[in-house]
Amino acid sequence: MPTRNALRGVLAGFLGTFTSRNSDFDGYWLLGFLVKEREIVIDLLADPSDDSSPVSAARHLAAVKFGEQLQKSGLPRSNVRTATLRIERPDDAQEGLAGNRWRSGFRLRFCADAVADNGRTYQREAVVFVAPHDARVESRSTRATAWKKGSTCSSRTPEQIPGVRSARHHPG
Repeated sequence: MPTRNALRGVLAGFLGTFTSRNSDFDGYWLLGFLVKEREIVIDLLADPSDDSSPVSAARHLAAVKFGEQLQKSGLPRSNVRTATLRIERPDDAQEGLAGNRWRSGFRLRFCADAVADNGRTYQREAVVFVAPHDARVESRSTRATAWKKGSTCSSRTPEQIPGVRSARHHPG
């Protein structure tokens, strides 16, 4: 059974997956929508709610990703008293590379902390340059176009999903 020190790895893995380019909102990088907020605090142990706003999507994704990392570690959820993600945006914008373009943005600070059931606190942080969302210069993820909200597996044929081929044999 893993020890509570596994929370260090859980927090590091969580920050890596949450801040990755795979965290999207409507097919665009989720973090680009969050730079409007000065500070966001997320309870990572809360039941993920599903809402259509970017902040609600971030809350949902964060709770899910933290739960996945906790499960991968083998550490029982009962060993974690509290877990929080705090996203902070500085006041001053700066130039940075976003994708393959130089843009004005912010170095967002992501602070994840957890308190184990024994009272010990674990913390990890990451700083990521994030430019505000701009659909004119960003590419939309194929995940969003393949699986629009409300689509289900049963309502789409393989031919309707980009990159997926039918299982039927086509003589050639």
